[in-house]
Amino acid sequence: MIFVFIHTGHSQLATARIDSIVNVQTVQNRFEGVILIAEKGEIQYHWAYGFSDEAMNQEIDVNTAFGIASITKMLTAIIMLQLVGEEKLNLSDSVGELLPSLNIPSGNKITVHHLLLHISGLPNEQDYLYQNKLSPIEFVAKTLGNTKKLKNFGKFNYANIDYVLLGIIASSLENKSWKDLVKERIIKKLSLTKTGFLSKDVKPENFAYSFQFNKKGERVKDSNFYIENFNAAGCMYSTTADLLQIDQAMYGNDLLSDELKKLMYTSYPEYNYSGYSVWTYNYPFLKNAPLLMERRGGILGANSTLVRFLDSNKTLIILNNNGQFNPDSFGDMNNLKESLIMEIGK
Repeated sequence: MIFVFIHTGHSQLATARIDSIVNVQTVQNRFEGVILIAEKGEIQYHWAYGFSDEAMNQEIDVNTAFGIASITKMLTAIIMLQLVGEEKLNLSDSVGELLPSLNIPSGNKITVHHLLLHISGLPNEQDYLYQNKLSPIEFVAKTLGNTKKLKNFGKFNYANIDYVLLGIIASSLENKSWKDLVKERIIKKLSLTKTGFLSKDVKPENFAYSFQFNKKGERVKDSNFYIENFNAAGCMYSTTADLLQIDQAMYGNDLLSDELKKLMYTSYPEYNYSGYSVWTYNYPFLKNAPLLMERRGGILGANSTLVRFLDSNKTLIILNNNGQFNPDSFGDMNNLKESLIMEIGK
């Protein structure tokens, strides 16, 4: 196994304490992956540990790409807000108006705003939908099944169909695929070199394949399913360095204007503090209650998180491929993410 550390001489971080936190996670919780901590875009701590496959043939390094799962949704939300800024779309536009041929239940009630917040009331998909390759429209149709009425319209329900529909809407408006829109509007614009799209048969070089541990403690490779079916909801890969570039671009106006960023970050406590694809909240476990914006992702053994300290421009990125990191850990001080937030936020 390999450890890679980068500690800059200008860091205000207590790197010895961070090393201790990380080492505990590798020993006690078998964490493998990459961790990046930055301040004002400058990397203060960059660490990699473990292997990019269950057979332990390839070591992870700080440039290894990981599946980022639902962090993909953040990029989709950025594109939707860009279209709003270009006056090609309104947040109040209904799915029924935008995609009349799909016959979405209650489509005239469900708006872009509802989809972005996961309050459309549309159902969650079944796991079998990843056994065969589906187009985004086929994914929506099979997820809906025989659904005629929505029981939970206006209530928070985290569902991939919301963001798959947003990808279809963007594609319809621009007459380009969702992937091409991400390439043009984000990847090329920011010169990201290690960010792209996963499929069952296509993975990038130096990629961390996901696996998990069975009850005997043995490393078991995750099944090779049609991850491309997640589409605009979760089919992308990236590296810690590329995600940092996206993070920093959000402090300027390269991707979104200040007005559009305000829309994206606005937190709705009644909907689990969700914003448009992100969670923005004052972290209550530190005395200074720093304002955080967070985006998490997880598919099988691939788990990830991007945490942005909006008031101080500090960044925490964690990418993991062995199922030993839970990004949904709010308040659990034994968790890697929470422990690092507490240290970075001091």
